[in-house]
Amino acid sequence: MKFLMTIFSIQDYGGIINHAEYLTKGLKNLGHEVDFCMLVPKSAIQKSTKDSQTEHIYKRDWNKYRKLDGGTGYYFNQARGWVGLPKIPYVNDIERKKFKEKCSQYDAVLWHIPVPTLNKDNANIKSWLDLYDHGSKNIAIIHDGNMPQLYPHLIAVSKHFHGAVCVHPSAYNSAKNLNIPRKLIVNPFEIRGTYGEKFEDREGCLAVQIFKGWKRVDSLIRAIPDIHESVHVGGAGIEYRYMTSVTKCKPKYFNEHGMRIWDVAEAHGMEYHGVLGNDQVLEMLESVKLQIDPSWSKKYASFGAHFNRTSIEAMIKGAVPVATDLGMINNPFFKAGEHYVEIPHTATPKEFADIVNEALYDEKQWHKIRENNLVQVIKHFDLNKVAESYVEMVRKPRNTNYPGYEMGMPDISLITSCNKNLAFFDLPKIDDIHVQAYQHSLAI
Repeated sequence: MKFLMTIFSIQDYGGIINHAEYLTKGLKNLGHEVDFCMLVPKSAIQKSTKDSQTEHIYKRDWNKYRKLDGGTGYYFNQARGWVGLPKIPYVNDIERKKFKEKCSQYDAVLWHIPVPTLNKDNANIKSWLDLYDHGSKNIAIIHDGNMPQLYPHLIAVSKHFHGAVCVHPSAYNSAKNLNIPRKLIVNPFEIRGTYGEKFEDREGCLAVQIFKGWKRVDSLIRAIPDIHESVHVGGAGIEYRYMTSVTKCKPKYFNEHGMRIWDVAEAHGMEYHGVLGNDQVLEMLESVKLQIDPSWSKKYASFGAHFNRTSIEAMIKGAVPVATDLGMINNPFFKAGEHYVEIPHTATPKEFADIVNEALYDEKQWHKIRENNLVQVIKHFDLNKVAESYVEMVRKPRNTNYPGYEMGMPDISLITSCNKNLAFFDLPKIDDIHVQAYQHSLAI
């Protein structure tokens, strides 16, 4: 089979990069062809060769870019995305027509971002509605656990989609009113080897996050003075800038003594590594005892688990994940005490540190969780197994008469959110009758 992967340009690619690369590798391992391109809200693309872009970037910070063997074939940076990825200026009528003709040559088009986001570059642009009717099967990939707020306008083009892949339970349940057959298919990973089997050969913790409010990195930072072994922190983002700013640090990032919690953590041995490449993260996970994900969101938790990609990488590398109760809520894959160490989202900094310290010292628990993950869990995330699930979805008819597939009916709240988003693109509203007409017109 031939697959075209595409993505609308966005600000933060995060784990989508890893998903695209490893899914591509999995599909290629199975003997399929994969191409990749990006859709940009422009009428023309400034000409620049891949070689000149790569040379320019490598002169600046070459060590932050890499290319996955067997992946898309493009160099990428974990924060900045891909270098030289073909871009389609879909505001241009001719280029949009070429794109649709290109899509028609594939068995399926995999949309990593199925509709454009509400960033300023997309304001008042309507032409994206014309991208989907090309004769091939469209597969939407839902990476985010808050589809009703971020991508409700997907229902405006839902009749063109053959299926929707949701990469974790929060994404799956947040899409329950999406009128596209959906299935939970987890993020793909490359699984090989065993690492660091001896407890005494490992030391400390690693936490790698995009610093957003709901990622709750500050809850870890506050606990670091009471954690007894080294804590390595990686990542960046808006909350990192606020947390570390001399002049604009938010009041909540000071402790009761008027000191910045970041400065206190550094004084107690926290090692900050900045934005880490995936290879660096994997290498560090081979030497630490624990991987910490302090994130939680009541909104995401209302839909289900929204676990960190690095938690799966930790399992593969033999480190034990630490996560919050809300971050892992209603999780079909992981159980507290069996596959990860749980921290209540209400924990004080001292309580947070006490739980981490106990996990750092409890060798019996560490071995039990590590073994459970290696034997029971990570096989579900193998890139070849995940790729097979995509192929299966494309080969099946568009219906929900198969185990694991579901389709909902858009409700009033989703239609209201959709119409709010459509107004951003200067598009007319849809109503519940219009949406139901889509539903009844589909072959089920």
